[in-house]
Amino acid sequence: MKEPKRFKFAFVSNSMEIAKVVKLFANPQEEEVTIELATMEEALPVARNLLSKGVEVVLGGGATGRLLRSNLGQPVITVARTHLDILRALMKAQKNGHHIGLTSFAQATDGIDIFARLLGIQIRQIVFNTTTELINGIGKAVGEGVECIVGGGICKEISASLGVEGFIITPSSEVIKRAFDEARAIAGSQRKEREESERLRVILQTVVEGVIGVDANGHVNLLNHTAAKLLGLDPQKVIGRALPEILKGTGLLNVLKTGIPDIDKIRRIGNMDIVINSIPVEANKKIKSVVSTFRKASGIQKIDRTLKEKLYTKGLIAKYTLDHFKGQSWDVEKLRNKVAMYAATNVTVLIQGETGTGKEILAQAIHNLSDRKGKPFVAINCSALPETLLESELFGYEEGAFTGAKQGGKIGFFELANEGTIFLDEIADIPPSLQARLLRVLEEKEVMRVGGDRVIRVDIRIISSTYKDLAVEVKEQRFRADLYFRLAVLRLYVPALRNRAEDIPLLVHELFYRYTIGGRKMEISAGIMKQLQEYGWPGNVREIDALLKSYLALIGENNSDQKLFQELFDEVKENSLFQQDPDWNFPNVLDNKEMPTLKEKVERFEKKQIDMALRESRFNRQEAAKRLGISPNTLWRKSKSLEKN
Repeated sequence: MKEPKRFKFAFVSNSMEIAKVVKLFANPQEEEVTIELATMEEALPVARNLLSKGVEVVLGGGATGRLLRSNLGQPVITVARTHLDILRALMKAQKNGHHIGLTSFAQATDGIDIFARLLGIQIRQIVFNTTTELINGIGKAVGEGVECIVGGGICKEISASLGVEGFIITPSSEVIKRAFDEARAIAGSQRKEREESERLRVILQTVVEGVIGVDANGHVNLLNHTAAKLLGLDPQKVIGRALPEILKGTGLLNVLKTGIPDIDKIRRIGNMDIVINSIPVEANKKIKSVVSTFRKASGIQKIDRTLKEKLYTKGLIAKYTLDHFKGQSWDVEKLRNKVAMYAATNVTVLIQGETGTGKEILAQAIHNLSDRKGKPFVAINCSALPETLLESELFGYEEGAFTGAKQGGKIGFFELANEGTIFLDEIADIPPSLQARLLRVLEEKEVMRVGGDRVIRVDIRIISSTYKDLAVEVKEQRFRADLYFRLAVLRLYVPALRNRAEDIPLLVHELFYRYTIGGRKMEISAGIMKQLQEYGWPGNVREIDALLKSYLALIGENNSDQKLFQELFDEVKENSLFQQDPDWNFPNVLDNKEMPTLKEKVERFEKKQIDMALRESRFNRQEAAKRLGISPNTLWRKSKSLEKN
């Protein structure tokens, strides 16, 4: 492995004595240090010249360092004197006199009066901003009785020329070491920034999207290879100049003016359509530049087709619509209306119902009726996986998060469902430890992978389902109340098949049609159909579906075998949960708010009787009214009222 290159530092000072002390603390294995002697007036051009020759960080002593930090425009490390350093110098100077001059750059040093009282001396501060002010200040002080001078390196020379002793404030080893530590940190950070800048430059030149940037004046400051090639532009002739005519239709200047992003806009540039995204870059509440990425619209369409194919391959597409939930009963019609209303919102939905009633069909129907249609639909059964596996599947994990974790980590279902819908089946069985994490997803719309250290924003709609009564689970403290209320903003109750027996003939017909080749007509006698409607179907639609599949598998080419069907149906009843346990009760998932009122039950019965009478009389209202024992006017009035309700 190649050893890292040594840092290049320079120490600019007006004192060789201080410079030699500073250089003693440099680490030759980590940095090479250049010493440059310069007056304050010379320091700035000297430092700029050093930077132009590859010096990474400039260090300055005392006043020189403070001057460079204010004017150089680059990081400067000041090897600054401390009060302890000043005290040491004053104690040395005390031996030469009790009236001492102390030089300070730009402003007086605080707390010097304490040193004066402590040492029993008189201290006169000499504040300066230039070398001339320093010379004049020291001369005036000496002329007015100051016996010696304490200050920077040049002060000793000036004092000697005036016939008094000068004492240099030498920075302590701690100050010098800290200065070198800061210099190394800055130089290391600058190298990383240059590496990142170069990496970004390479990325910009290799990405398939075109990238263009303009500064606050509308001049091009960024043009990658793809953009130049696609638009036929020469970067050397474009960068640093006003936006070319061909790019004025891209909307960049409008974004620069308004500060409003321009996302996924299709623009006509020359003889081609491009999809462009323009984002303003803001600093200190001012628009400093705009960066735009774009590519041919034809390329976007190709990617869209590829992504959809991948989604279908992964099974992340909702294939069921509301038309797949079959039924004509009052309960089903009411349920359909709710599904359509709920789909228009973006809040959570809790679907309750027994096993086999079609809860996932309704979840997919909500997704396909919503604005998220075409985006991922991810379903997971919360009771099918152990706790640790369920957590990693939902939230994903980083590489090395646990033994057996995939190299590179794995994306979780929440991330897979981004911009789409996630369906959490059997939500009541989710472990308590995961309930808190799920609550955070609902509240903050963000996830953190297992073993990760950063949050990931997600835009998802959560639909959940259960055959249990979640309110009871909350009361029994098996389910968090706050999570329950977050999940059940909207609720759907899916009626059991036994509670909508009038839908069974339609379901049988639909399932036969779905499973027979060529849609051949299958026949079921009225007597058997009546038995089907009278049976309780603890397994709901899934159970009747299994019966019909077994019948079709055994019937061969025939259209009807009533004896076979009866035998199979008898087997279903013999193996039923009713037979195995006479005391078995159907799961209670019905919310009291969903229980039909007596009025609703009466209306359902009346509608059923009116519909039957109308069909039997071939929709002759006079005949239907006669069959029902009411007048035609009463029949008309009741029909209208029931339709309205």
